[in-house]
Formats: sequence, structure tokens, C-alpha cells
Amino acid sequence: MRDGLSKQELREAIRHQRSGLESAWCEAQSVVVLERLLALPSVAGAAVVGLYLALPGEVDISGLMAVVLSAGRGVCIPAYHAVSGVYAMAEVGPSTRYVDSRFGLREPIDPVWADLSTLECVVVPGVAFDRGGRRVGHGGGHYDHMLAGIAARKVGVAFDFQLFDRVPAEAHDVQMDLVITQTQTCGLNGA
Repeated sequence: MRDGLSKQELREAIRHQRSGLESAWCEAQSVVVLERLLALPSVAGAAVVGLYLALPGEVDISGLMAVVLSAGRGVCIPAYHAVSGVYAMAEVGPSTRYVDSRFGLREPIDPVWADLSTLECVVVPGVAFDRGGRRVGHGGGHYDHMLAGIAARKVGVAFDFQLFDRVPAEAHDVQMDLVITQTQTCGLNGA
């Protein structure tokens, strides 16, 4: 796929590629990305980590959630905050119950809203990333709005086919410190 596509063209091209992925391939490649994430000091050493529950075709990091929770560390995930009308981070634990909600995301049934200053690292999905840490999401700016209020290290995760030399970015787009795929680690600010 060529660089220089618009955000919408990238979204359509990646969605098309994702639609052809076999679940066994996604699972196997997600394990590789997970191992690479666990090797990062910023992930391995964080007392509280922001994670996500994967949509189909995204890197599945549920194993990372299990590792972090079993070590007694904190985990937060995005959830829709109805009062403010935006996404925020909600604390989760081994006994958290989930519901399918907006955009097909699973969220805690009874969210406990996190203090964003406690987050030390946030693992972020995306449709496409570039080697400089720029990210293209699904559109709508929900993740960018949420990430703008988080000072923690931001680590984008994707499969190799989602990584480009350059993706389009706008002033409001939040840049990742690192991007991790099955074979590459790139970005601006070390591990």
C-alpha cells in the first residue's frame, strides 16, 4: 500500500485488509506483539496501565491485561462517560463485568472513573501509524480527545501492514511515543 493516502483512504484500505484476516493469524501475531510489549520497561514497570479491549482485526492485548492484573497492578480502559459525552478511562479488575456499548466496544457495566494522573503508560490501538508516532484512528477524534488529557507514555500497537513511513496528521492528533508491531519498534521517545 502506498503512503500519501488521505485518512479516509487509509481507513478504507486497512478495513479491507482487516476483513480478510483469519482469526488464527490475528491471535498468533497478537502474541508476538504482546511479547514485545512486555519487554518494554515502560509497560513492564508501570504501576497503572491504560489498555483497550480489541475490536475484530485489532491487536488483541487481553494477555497483557491478565499479566498486569495478576501482578497486582492497575488497569484502565476507555469507556464512554455519558455525563461529559466523551470517552474517559475506567478502572477494571478481575471481577469487572462488561457490556457491549457504543461503536461495538466492551466497557465496564458500572465504570469507576480513573484519576488520569496515575496512568504511567497507555497502550493505544489505531487503524494506521507511521514511524514518527502519528496515528490514524477510526475517525471522530474520541481517542485523541481522551489521550490529550493523559501525560503518560503512549504506545501504539498495530500489525506490520498498518505501519507507514508517514500518515496524515492534524494539530489535534495525539502522537505516540512508540509504535510496536510484530517486527518493529519505532517512534520518538525510547522504551
